[in-house]
Amino acid sequence: MRIRFLMIGMLLSIHPFYANAVTLKAAMDAAVEQHPMLKISKMQIDRAQGELQEQGSYAYNPELSVEPQRRRINGGGSSNDYYVTLSQGIELGGKQKYRELSAQAAVEAVKLESDVMYQQVSTNAARALVGLYFSKRELVWRNQQTGTLLQLHKAISRQLELGEANQLDVNLSQASLTQAINAEAQAKQMHAMNVSRYVIAVGAGGGIKEIQPELPKLLVGWQPSADPIEIAMNSRPDITAKRERLAQHSAQADLAKAQRIPDVTIGLTAGRESGDQLYSLSISMPIPIFNSHDGAYRAALSQALAQQTESEWFERRVKLEVQEVMFTHTTAMRALRAVSKVKGEPSSTENIALVRAAFDAGELNIEELVVHINQILESRINSASILKQGWLARIRLAEVLGHPEYILQGTQE
Repeated sequence: MRIRFLMIGMLLSIHPFYANAVTLKAAMDAAVEQHPMLKISKMQIDRAQGELQEQGSYAYNPELSVEPQRRRINGGGSSNDYYVTLSQGIELGGKQKYRELSAQAAVEAVKLESDVMYQQVSTNAARALVGLYFSKRELVWRNQQTGTLLQLHKAISRQLELGEANQLDVNLSQASLTQAINAEAQAKQMHAMNVSRYVIAVGAGGGIKEIQPELPKLLVGWQPSADPIEIAMNSRPDITAKRERLAQHSAQADLAKAQRIPDVTIGLTAGRESGDQLYSLSISMPIPIFNSHDGAYRAALSQALAQQTESEWFERRVKLEVQEVMFTHTTAMRALRAVSKVKGEPSSTENIALVRAAFDAGELNIEELVVHINQILESRINSASILKQGWLARIRLAEVLGHPEYILQGTQE
């Protein structure tokens, strides 16, 4: 007597309850509004502007010294003398200009690095939501697979007690159930990890319960409006930030070179000594015998050259990244087009009905039934995986080109 397997339909009856729906745009906006790293980057801008204000000030303040004296005069009597000196240090070699240029470049670099952080937060939030969306779907399917195979195993075990099934059928159903339980446990772990990644990506202060992620339709025909390499080179703030860091280190090298020129101090002294008024002008300058600051200049120059090499290499890497991501995106979109062409075939529900009818008619045995159940599930998971890779390829493309808004532009609600 064949077992009527009534639980098969569970694999396809998926109707999530959107109690706390989160759209892709909402996730990206939330991350931009509340992520702590963006708040930190704004503080870094304020710090750099304060440093610019400091470096734009003159290096030396005037110094005033007063030296009163009481002197005993030979032959008797005393004299109240005093000396008042006003001195001022003067920088030579353009040191103030180089300090200010370095600090100004640092401000611009920090602002651009803040823009880089903004883009990273946006794309990371999108990537985290996509991962959460698909891990949640797989978890639902794995739960239903476990429940379905559990019902099958119980039914076969009852048939064994009645003498209508053999031990091999029980062993097969038990092995399939064990495999499904393991897959379900892995899906739970992955989903819990993706929930944590999402909470971190959006910068939430605490746990988010019952997130129901929503994704719009991904338009497979969308492409950047211009040459991708040109877009990336003109749009990515990290490229410009590297150039500003180069300007900063170049100015620091010029400053280190100027430090080899000693500064001078000019002093004007007025005083009274034994009733006589005294005036003097002094000029002092350190003699760079023991420390000529050549080592500091050499170190600063090496740092500037290293920054230049790093900037040039980074720009070459960006061009290679663009080529790689365009290939990955094209491949992912082709896979999505290929999947969309099979929509004319019988639906999963119809396939389940066919399997059930074949089993009831005696055309399939227990082993073939289990194989068909798993194939239906794996087909769903594989189709979802292709769509997920398409989303990740689109997000990566937007990230490499420096335009997070491309993620939403290539979609349809």
